[in-house]
Amino acid sequence: MSAAHRLDETLPAWVAGLRIEDIPAQAVACAKRTLLDTLAVAWAGSAATGVAPVLEMLAGQGGAREASLWTDEVRLPAASAAFANGLLASALDFDSVHDEATIHPDIVMVPALLALAERGGFGGREFIAAHVAGSEMAVRLGLAVQSHPGWFYSSVLGVIAAAAASARLLGLGVDGVRTAAGVALSRAAGSQQALVEGSFTKRLQTAFAARDGVEAALLAQCGITAPRQLFGGRAGVEALYTGFDADKALSGLGRDWRFTGLTIKNYPSCFCNHAAILAAQEIARDLPLTAAQVRSCTVTLTPFSARLVGGAFTPEANPQGAAQFSVRYSVASVLLRGDFRLAHIDPGAVMDPEVLALARRIEVVTDASATGKFTPATVEVRLADSAERRVRIDAIPGTPVQPLDAEAVLKKAQACFAAGVRPLPPARVQQLVERIDGLETLDSLSGLWKFD
Repeated sequence: MSAAHRLDETLPAWVAGLRIEDIPAQAVACAKRTLLDTLAVAWAGSAATGVAPVLEMLAGQGGAREASLWTDEVRLPAASAAFANGLLASALDFDSVHDEATIHPDIVMVPALLALAERGGFGGREFIAAHVAGSEMAVRLGLAVQSHPGWFYSSVLGVIAAAAASARLLGLGVDGVRTAAGVALSRAAGSQQALVEGSFTKRLQTAFAARDGVEAALLAQCGITAPRQLFGGRAGVEALYTGFDADKALSGLGRDWRFTGLTIKNYPSCFCNHAAILAAQEIARDLPLTAAQVRSCTVTLTPFSARLVGGAFTPEANPQGAAQFSVRYSVASVLLRGDFRLAHIDPGAVMDPEVLALARRIEVVTDASATGKFTPATVEVRLADSAERRVRIDAIPGTPVQPLDAEAVLKKAQACFAAGVRPLPPARVQQLVERIDGLETLDSLSGLWKFD
């Protein structure tokens, strides 16, 4: 049996059979932590550039009032809610990421599964089991990928995992999970070109995956048929997109919970920028600067990171998106401001003339010998008075090597809920945190956003 055929046989059966009793406490805690983080960054994302017109379009389409738009009182059909909330969650590039697998599972799984949970009245235990199943499947597929030609695997593979997890939540059994995943094969798409250009569609790709995952499961519930060999078939994922290392995908399945290796981001920016941000922070902490003082600045990145964030900084058409996918802007902003927070991706902050002037003088160099995706990164600054400072970063806080502690995760969530189009009062934030902490006890997630 080929590697891809092993995936076709094993993954649907495992997803369909997973029970919350099979999931260790550490993995349940991780699912809750990333649920809180996803809801929080989505709340802040409601104010992101370009989001409002899309939400207005969806609300104007109407349809069954099945699931909540998290940041408003609007209710939408489940698939539309998954798309809308997926857009919110991805809008600021502040969401969790599995850096080893190069997958953003939560901004696909959480919108899809919460929409279906509201629609069907499912409780916390069912949600946790489906969330863990989908996240674990997506991460393991990402780890098994053998080539990175430019597909955006968070959506290419995320839609398949979301469909499988959604079918698991609906209780469709092994055949239903396999059918839903097979339906999703027809919707597996996504390109890193949107990241390279910093275009708005980057924010839509995982939202498409959340929506299509919901629809795939609902179609499977209707009894339609779909390819069973979605990975190993003659025109399956392996033949068309990438080969898979089945051992990486399947080894320790149900015993080693690989999705718990997620990174909770400390900065609202593409993860490829984070090491350079840290290096610039260290320089700025010791050496407060103005643009005029910087004679030159060089940033050295891995080939993977340079491809995504090392291009020219052209923010005029989309300041916020361009800033989040530009290491030039990231470093210039940190050198002059000392930090990189939500306020620094506001269009007004991005277009600050002093920051623009410095960003356009920063040189980006690729270290062809670097084998990592996101590290190392080096920032070297040469000043007008001939002083020099060079900082190299080899590890990023928030990753499994340097995880954010519970206090830092909560602090990030509180800052995000205090942002957005409708800042959430601290008392309601606390209610939401308590509900997520006790998620297993909730008989229905329909009341997740109902506050006293």
